[in-house]
Amino acid sequence: MQIYVLLKVRNVSSATVGSVLVSALTTGLASKNISWDFDVDPVKRKMAPDFYGYIPNDSTKRAGLKVCMVLNSALLLLVRSFGVAMLMLVSKKYFFIYWAGDMALYLLLKVTRGDFHYWVPIGGAFGLLVSLMMRVIMKTITDFTGVIHSRHPIELGGIYWTVNMFMALVASFVSVWIGGGGDTEWLLVGTLSAAWVTSFGLILLNMMKKEYRGTFLSTKTGKQEIMDLFLKGEDDATKMKVLNKNKLVWVSIYLQVKDFALANWSRWTEEQPYFFTANFIARVPPDMIPVDFQDEAESVRDSVRKKIVRSVKVSPELEAAAGDEENGAAA
Repeated sequence: MQIYVLLKVRNVSSATVGSVLVSALTTGLASKNISWDFDVDPVKRKMAPDFYGYIPNDSTKRAGLKVCMVLNSALLLLVRSFGVAMLMLVSKKYFFIYWAGDMALYLLLKVTRGDFHYWVPIGGAFGLLVSLMMRVIMKTITDFTGVIHSRHPIELGGIYWTVNMFMALVASFVSVWIGGGGDTEWLLVGTLSAAWVTSFGLILLNMMKKEYRGTFLSTKTGKQEIMDLFLKGEDDATKMKVLNKNKLVWVSIYLQVKDFALANWSRWTEEQPYFFTANFIARVPPDMIPVDFQDEAESVRDSVRKKIVRSVKVSPELEAAAGDEENGAAA
């Protein structure tokens, strides 16, 4: 929006340009932090070693990678914002048509690949709404910032992320053409695009661990990634993390998960592994718990519910109404 106003006014001071650059770099830093924190998380590296772990151990390369990740997001934000601003100067309707068409194609791709449902464990009509909102939000954020973590299968996916980045650069050139840009506009978009390609292709990919470069071309879906938690997990804790995900995503292996839980429940009860907590037990569907342990599990489930209720602030009116209801039931 800042760039749109600047192009419309055409009276740009150095302070204003500096403000835009600082905003872009700040966004780039936030984008870098998101991807960096996910990748260095030891739990995630253990859970998905094929995806997490691209950040090298060498201190020099780590420093260079940090700079590149910030620049990648900042440069993409600048070139995308400039292209959008050029398009909106001609007609805001053009931008809406482009945005809606691009988003529709993305959502259609997710649906046709059976990958529309987001991982958040919410079902029903509200779950569909949440999935739609999250898909739109994550793609929009990635379109303008290029968050590297968004290449994860549960988000955009590797190959789509890469194609989307280059299509974003192409769209910026098309926007300048439609907007009747002069030499200055073409030079600016060309310079920013070339800088992004250089930073990403020649520096970032070169500094990261080479075995992870393939994640930018992966065709793996979020559905496959989530099911692999169970199918390829090396320990019980990793396998059962599938219960934290939307059941609609892994419903095809539900019986396998059920059989695994039934076969190991007695051992978990005896050994008490670190993941076998009250919250875990409360999440497990009743049909995955052996009959002999059903009463105990239900007691734990009730205890967790009460803790949740107590943690939520209730207005005096609702609390009184709840008390009246309980008294009436007792009578």
